[in-house]
Amino acid sequence: MVWRATDPMGNEAFKIRWELPKWTRGRGLDLGSGVAKTYQHWISVDNCADEALFGAHITPDVKIKTCEKLDVFASQSMDFVFSSHLLEHIPYENVKDTLKEWMRVIKPKGYLVLYLPDEDAYPKVGEPGANPDHKWNVNRAKVLDAMPDGFDLVDYQVRHEDREYSLFFVFQKTGSGRHLSYQKPKPEKTCGVVRYGAFGDLLQASSVFAALKHEGYHVTLYTSPPGDDIVRLDPNIDAFYIQDKDQVPNASLGEFWAYHKAKYDKWVNLSESVEGSLLALPGRTIHFWPPALRHGFLDRNYLEVQHKIAGVPHVPRVKFFPSADELQKIRKERAKMGSFVIAYALAGSSVHKTWGGLDSVIASLMLDFPDVHVVLMGNEAGKLLEQGWEKEPRVHRRSGAWSIRESLTFMQLADMAIGPETGLMNAAAQLSYPKVVFLSHSSANNLTRDWVNTYPLASKETTCPGRGNNEAPACHQLHYSWEHCKRTDNGVAQCQEDMRPDEVYRVIWHACKTALEHRKTA
Repeated sequence: MVWRATDPMGNEAFKIRWELPKWTRGRGLDLGSGVAKTYQHWISVDNCADEALFGAHITPDVKIKTCEKLDVFASQSMDFVFSSHLLEHIPYENVKDTLKEWMRVIKPKGYLVLYLPDEDAYPKVGEPGANPDHKWNVNRAKVLDAMPDGFDLVDYQVRHEDREYSLFFVFQKTGSGRHLSYQKPKPEKTCGVVRYGAFGDLLQASSVFAALKHEGYHVTLYTSPPGDDIVRLDPNIDAFYIQDKDQVPNASLGEFWAYHKAKYDKWVNLSESVEGSLLALPGRTIHFWPPALRHGFLDRNYLEVQHKIAGVPHVPRVKFFPSADELQKIRKERAKMGSFVIAYALAGSSVHKTWGGLDSVIASLMLDFPDVHVVLMGNEAGKLLEQGWEKEPRVHRRSGAWSIRESLTFMQLADMAIGPETGLMNAAAQLSYPKVVFLSHSSANNLTRDWVNTYPLASKETTCPGRGNNEAPACHQLHYSWEHCKRTDNGVAQCQEDMRPDEVYRVIWHACKTALEHRKTA
């Protein structure tokens, strides 16, 4: 669609707002921002000239005389620079130096995002209807000629639909050369998948990625940190659309998703497929239902539901994919340990995801199985749980020492795993060795029903806000604090306290003994 004089004027960036999150993460500039920010985390920069020209009220974060010079900003200090309908107001003989200046403030691998009126769809300089302040007519060739070396044009769009008359450019700062990677051919069969969340959420979704890839789809994953780090090497994901937390406001996500859905042959939205749907969010009505009623509605298998949402067969394929370097490093560490090693995940991301009988279990394992080693894994906070085992050579303390990816890599090299319902245990779901899982807010049907060689443990009788007077086997509630979860004097959730160490160890002993005996006969 070409420009029409009767079309609404101003706020051009709003027309492409849903294209921008992928390229404008972190800290960056909105040059010539005008009256309003498109995203609140942007640093708006303007000379406020439109106040005199059009009477607009402009209050930028940074006011400068001209965007041709950004002396106020240090070199390589920004993750991105965005500019909408500004560059054409700068004389073309100055554009090359201007773009060089804009690239100067961008960090290596950061992005320069330009949205400019297309001369093929907008009146040219001097023609009726043209903006009298435009200094040159914009086309792709002129923009590329003015760009300094050291870029990759990763996205380029001619935008002539829905009252647009512009060109959209995304340049990544590479440091050398002039590359045009946006020209890659479009895959024949495409699928966009939305899955935000924590480590376990993304690992569960890996089964859906594998199923879609099996059906021949080119898979693009819409996700956010820190979960994106877990699946970044998954061969079943062809492309990533990374968003920071709340980069797109929650109230706008529906519109954002609808915009991107139109780009794909198939769209799978796994957002709240577990949290909010099968685990009640605090404040939602179902969070306060009677425990038995809530259990009746929410006792569904997490993975099966996600496969159904995606419209693919429920064939569990949960898997973590380490790099060659990660495997090499962890194999070296594994070689220093005993022949039979138990991976022990200490805690999950929620307050209720830890069991308090760690020390008694380790002590019993050390006495009953002289050849068994135990590797304790967790984040920095896990170091507190490791205290007291500094002098035991068969207990290897790795909390805070290994990254989450290194810990997940070790799960593939262990001989057995113990832990709460968390990402590390999800990574072992389809591995053949025995697993002992401490269930808390989930039931066995929710989480471990289709896991291989797994012993799910849950308290047989618990009285707490989520389960009432032992009215349900799980609360099916998300807990971000202790507000709706009963904390005992030992600092763990009541449902975890009610799993007695002797009963737990009986299961662990059996799993370990069986695995050792199987090894002898194999």
